[in-house]
Amino acid sequence: MNADGVITLAEIIFLAVFSLLVFGVPSIVAIASYSTHARLATFDMSTLWTHQGRVDKFAVIILGTWWVHTCSMILWALLRTVATQDYITYMGWAIPIMLKMWAPQNDAAPPPPDKPA
Repeated sequence: MNADGVITLAEIIFLAVFSLLVFGVPSIVAIASYSTHARLATFDMSTLWTHQGRVDKFAVIILGTWWVHTCSMILWALLRTVATQDYITYMGWAIPIMLKMWAPQNDAAPPPPDKPA
């Protein structure tokens, strides 16, 4: 906000785009991962938050935290307040998650166990 307390059009656009980034991108990834549409079926990131066919709570927490940190890094970069330590800290999250994203899929894994009777 400006010193006079009035929000300008540029600030409204910035907040709208940033809100779309924070909430829209994860929604699109989740929808594309569970879609049966042929074009979206190639974009399956569900292996990042599932384990043996079930949603893994720990993985969801890690990915959620990483996404918040990603959005913070983008915001700090746009506001020109990011420091070198921030980039180094971010790489601690980004490198292992990106390696998992682009790792070859293990289709030979056993199917998830059936529920007991």
